[in-house]
Amino acid sequence: MSGTIGIMQDIDILDTLRFIAKKNKRFQAGFLKDLEMILDSHSSEYKSIRKLYLDSQNTYTRSILREIFGDVEDLIN
Repeated sequence: MSGTIGIMQDIDILDTLRFIAKKNKRFQAGFLKDLEMILDSHSSEYKSIRKLYLDSQNTYTRSILREIFGDVEDLIN
């Protein structure tokens, strides 16, 4: 390399993972709050959509983190 500084050089991986997890939870909470305005939170439709959404969102986030950082699941728990 010709003295180029990498973009990830001064980034703490654990801080980045925590930040992403926090943002993910905030977006999930917002979605579920909006969903509760449409559906009764005790209905089977709400429960099904909630589970589907949370599962897919968490899988999506994990896949992105795995591509960027490798398998770091145990580091953020």
